[in-house]
Parts: sequence; structure tokens; C-alpha cells
Amino acid sequence: MPSQFAAQTMPLGQLFASLHTIQTPPYQRSFAWEQEDATKLLEDLTTALDADGGEIDEYFLGTMLFIEVERVAKRLTTLPFSRQPRVLEVVDGLQRLTTLTILFCVIRDLDDLHGKPNERLPTAIGAGRGANARHRLALREPDETFFHAHVRQPGATRAEALDAELSPAQARILEVRDHLLQCVQDLDAAQRQRLTDFLLDKCHVVVVSTTGLDRAHRMFMVLNDSGKPLDRHDILKADLLGGVPTAAMESATATWDDAKSRLGKQFDSLFSHIRIIHGRSSLHVISGVRGIAAEVGGGQAFIERILHPAARVFDDILRARHSASVHSHRISALLTYLGWLRGHSDWVPPVLLWWLGRGKDPAELAWFLGALDRLAYGLRILGHGTKRRASRFGAVVHAIRSGRDLKGAASPLNLAREELRTIHHNLRDLHARSAPMAKLVLLRLNDHLAGSQQIGPFDDLSVEHLLPRKPGINSPWRECFPDPGERDRHTESLGNLVLVTKAQNDKAGNLDFARKKDVLFNAAGAPSLPVNAYVRQQSEWKAQQIREREAELLRNLDRLWNIGTAPSRPVLASNSSTSSKRARQPQTAGA
Repeated sequence: MPSQFAAQTMPLGQLFASLHTIQTPPYQRSFAWEQEDATKLLEDLTTALDADGGEIDEYFLGTMLFIEVERVAKRLTTLPFSRQPRVLEVVDGLQRLTTLTILFCVIRDLDDLHGKPNERLPTAIGAGRGANARHRLALREPDETFFHAHVRQPGATRAEALDAELSPAQARILEVRDHLLQCVQDLDAAQRQRLTDFLLDKCHVVVVSTTGLDRAHRMFMVLNDSGKPLDRHDILKADLLGGVPTAAMESATATWDDAKSRLGKQFDSLFSHIRIIHGRSSLHVISGVRGIAAEVGGGQAFIERILHPAARVFDDILRARHSASVHSHRISALLTYLGWLRGHSDWVPPVLLWWLGRGKDPAELAWFLGALDRLAYGLRILGHGTKRRASRFGAVVHAIRSGRDLKGAASPLNLAREELRTIHHNLRDLHARSAPMAKLVLLRLNDHLAGSQQIGPFDDLSVEHLLPRKPGINSPWRECFPDPGERDRHTESLGNLVLVTKAQNDKAGNLDFARKKDVLFNAAGAPSLPVNAYVRQQSEWKAQQIREREAELLRNLDRLWNIGTAPSRPVLASNSSTSSKRARQPQTAGA
């Protein structure tokens, strides 16, 4: 009797071959990965790509389970996977496949933007248009239509989503898309080509296929319930505790378990941060930690001298917690603001290293966090991707380890004159460059103007363009701004943006200024935010008002972060308060 399932190891490029279509069945859950999950996958991929002195290694993406839709069971083991068209329903692996497809689309759009299209990517994503379209991965409706418009369609990953009401899955798709775009955009054409080839040729999966939902369910239970996959910390625990003397085993285990309990889901990432602060960022995490443990005297010494204090400080960083000092309020506020840079933990190693070494001086810790906050937000406004930010923060770590003066003119904490000019340039139409970053800048301005932290959870707030992007043909806005080019410039101006609730945003739409003002500021329950104060005082909204407010906001950002166009100088603690087109790419210094 022929087997009821087949298994084959293959490179990702073979699974995404032109003859195959992967569908999402009705019983499958929607896209559930968040930015943190996508970050871990991309970090693992790039670590494997850059390991061993540039010698490209292979990477195992795990097992994926499919149901055959158009083949019978007796043929499962007789036809090679790559030679016959197949329609596959994905049972296990949808989150990885969706994230990888988003990554392919991001690379494709960046290649197209720079005039160097990659001929391999359209095949992996899917070819054809309209009724002849054959997408490699199809999601369930309504996510499929959304995914096509905001990810799969050429150029879609660089455009802003216009949908007012997003499902949780759609919001996660956008979050992962925007994060991957931020991570990849600083790679040049050759680096993107190398990453693409690595993904398609060197990343392998085990494809298990069967026929029928019952068989697939049994196989799924075997793959997922017979044993929990090992995390990095599971491997490290066995490795490090294996060398601990029997007499110290109970204490070492309790210390390990306490750190794990404190940090929860973030425990695994702590080892990556430890690797970086000890100067081993070029190694795999497990290899790096093993090397550190050998250097300090073994597993027991690592757990007691490295892991234990690092876990306590990392817990305070994650919780934005500090006490027993006149500087504690400022320290907690700055940690909160750094934490707003969701999904980007590149700023954590320098904070962890500084705190572990000099954290007993709260005034110095407050100064350092203020300087790092300025750098972290500055790099994001510049549009630097993951690699460039990691390099910059790595220079800060190296400077701390070397004992350099971080308050001097040559400090890696400082922003160069050209970077400051570019930051000012990018701020003027920041929302067109990065909508999430524009929202964070407005939130920071709001707290700065208020003199203290005003907002905790801010997921309900959104950015509204007072002069709308697409005013109707007979809209009064077109009379005030008859020139399309001028209208576009003023629409994307920082001075044209306000922070409002999502419900208010939906109601305001393309209303004229008087009615929009009533909806946004005069309705019952409307938040009164300092960042919107200038707008509330105006009786009309024309070019002059937009320019005046932009200038006002830029002046306040200069007071907050010392980002004037004067030559860069070290940032003192007292300098900060306690507190184009949509498809255009961020401009970076030296671009």
C-alpha cells in the first residue's frame, strides 16, 4: 500500500517554484506573527548569511505541512516534487511563508525603486495579472485582497495603507511589512541580491505532504505535540549547567530560573544582548555565549557574574523602572521613550552595558539615556535600516568598553553636521517617509510641550492630515490650494499633522476646516493635547498656518533633542525635557 504522506528536504526556491501554488484553507488562522517574530526570523537569517567569515552557510527553516489538493495518495511517493504542478493547502508553516513572502516583496520593491529588478523574485512571489494571476501564496479573504493591495502588488510595500478599519491580522501584516522595509532598505543592490540568493538557494525546509484533513491533523499533532521545540536558552541551559559542580547546581539552577521568570518571552533575547556587550556580535548567539562563559571561568561563573546582574538590569530596562534618586523620573521617562521604538532592540546593548558598569551614578545614567534617546530617534528619522543602526550602536558599545569619553566631540553618541541637516529635511515630510515614526515624533512633542509624560498606551491615537490627501473635486480645500504640487507639499508637512483618536480620524475625513475642527477638538470626549494647541486657535487653515506651525514644531524638536543645524555638540542632560509622496523612501545622510 502506498504511503499516505511524503517528506522531502528542499531549498525555499524549489517550494516557491513557478508550478506550485500554496493556498490557505478556511480552517487556518489568520496572520498572527508580530514584529518581534519577524525580527527574530530575519536576525537568524542574516546571522547565518554573515557567519563564518562570509562563507555562506545553509539555514534550516523547519518543517512545513501541506495537504495535496490536486493529487491522489497513490502518487505521493512516485513523482518528484518539483516536476508536476501542485496546489497545496498549508497546515503548518503559514506564518513563516507569509513573512518570507512579505520579505520577497520588500526586496523586489527596493530593487525596482533603484532600477535594478531581480528576475528571480517575481517567480517566488507569483506571476500574471487579473484572471491569469498565479500567486505563489494565497491567504484567506478578506486578508488576501488586503495582502495583494498592500504587499504583493508591485510597489505596494512602499505605499501607505489607506484603509481606515483594519482587522488585527491586517494590522500585523502592515507592522511586519514596515519593519522589514526598515531593516532591508539600507542594503545596496549587491547585498539585496546576496540575501535573495541565500533565501532561495540556501534556506531549506522539510516539506511534509499528505492527502485529507484527518491525516494532516494527525501529522500536525505529531509535529507539534510530541515535543516543544528547543529555544536557544534551552540549549544554553543544558550546556552551561552541565559544567556546574554538584554542590553549586541548586543555586545556579535557581538563579537561571529566576532570570527566566523575570524576563518571560524576552529571556532568549538577553543572550543576544550579552553577546554584543562582550564584543562577540559577529558570532552566533550560542557560540558567543559559550565563548564568554569559557572566558569568565565556566557555566557557574557566567550564571552568577554575567547572567544574574544582566537579567536584573534588563528587567528594569524593559519595565522602564528606576527609583530612589532625584533622577529616577527622568530615567524612567527616557526608558519609556526608547521602548516606544517597538521591535527595534538595537539600543538595548549600550544601555545594558552602561547601566551594569556605571549605573550606580543616576545622574550619569540620566545623561547617557538622554544622549542615546537623541541618537536612537535621530537614526530612525534619518531612515537608517537595521544594519546601519546596529553598526552605530555597536560603535557606542565599543566606546564604552574602551573607556572613551562619550561626552567629547568625537563621541559616537553625537550626530554629525550632515546628519542634522538631513534630519531637519526629513522631518518636514516625515509622515510620507515613515508614518509610524511621524506618530512617535508627535507624541514626543506632545510630552515635551506638556512638560511631562502625558500618554501611556497610545494605540488608540492616530495621525490626521488637516489638509486632506485627496480632497474631492468640489472641495473648498482645492480653492485654498489650487496648485497640486503645492497642495501635496503642504499636505505632507509636519505642520499639517495632528494627533487624534482613530474614531475622530474616521469622522473627520475630507471635511472643510471648520467642520473638521469641530469633530477633532470640540466633540465630547475629544482629548486636549498640547501638540494640537496651535490648530485649535486658528479660524482658517491655509499655507501660512501650516508653515507657521511647522516652524513652531521644529523649534520645539530642537529644544527637545538639540538638532539645530549648528555644529553638533555633546548632549547635556539639561538639553532635553523630561518628557513628497507616500511611496518616497527616506533620505539618509550621504545618499
